[in-house]
Amino acid sequence: QFPVFICVWGAMQGSAYLSSGAVFGLRLSDSISSVIFSGAAWKTGAGATALVLFLLMAIAQVFSMLLPQWMQKKAAKNVAKLGKNPAQKQQNNSMKIFTWVMMIMIIIMGFSLVSAMGVYWLVGAVISIAQTLITQVITEKKSKNKRS
Repeated sequence: QFPVFICVWGAMQGSAYLSSGAVFGLRLSDSISSVIFSGAAWKTGAGATALVLFLLMAIAQVFSMLLPQWMQKKAAKNVAKLGKNPAQKQQNNSMKIFTWVMMIMIIIMGFSLVSAMGVYWLVGAVISIAQTLITQVITEKKSKNKRS
């Protein structure tokens, strides 16, 4: 996703709409942190919008990154245990650490970068959640058809 992030960031830097565009009183060119810590922004409603955007973005990011792990864990319970695999356990631990580091980085960057990036990450996380759930449903249907 990092190359896509760089492309989106570059497009946002050159976008005329970001210079003047706003959503619910929140200018897309303002950082979420500057709006939240600005007293004047709370009077106009932009502070509340920035806070809600940040919270929704953070929750959606956490959920979208942890959902595949939860589903994998659920699927692993249904599979008979064949024995402990230390290499698999090490790989799972590495993936967990990477997931948490990425989540923290996205949340921090979402807080400090322009609000448009927060919107981008919120929409991206919602799409990722939907993709994961749809893929899971399709996979379950295929496995049921094979068993039948």
